[in-house]
Amino acid sequence: MRGLADYAVVYDISSNSERRKIEKILKDYGFRIQESVFECRLDKRLKSELIERLEGLEISTGFVKIYKQEYSWKDCIIGKPRKKSIDNDNAFVI
Repeated sequence: MRGLADYAVVYDISSNSERRKIEKILKDYGFRIQESVFECRLDKRLKSELIERLEGLEISTGFVKIYKQEYSWKDCIIGKPRKKSIDNDNAFVI
């Protein structure tokens, strides 16, 4: 679909309560690929909404970073993934 982009959202938060709030928000926009990493497919409106919600938390014990994933880069998995599979439009990990 036009106007959509994939983002990796990573966070490093020491407060359990702040971390739970961040996880709850991120689950509305994407799926977890690692303990503190989510993958989200967003258009401009959803990206702005996500950033606004995260900023509203006024995080004080760490940070959240959002990285745009480039389509020109082919997915590369090095090492042995977990047994649980991840299946979406961009990656399939067994």
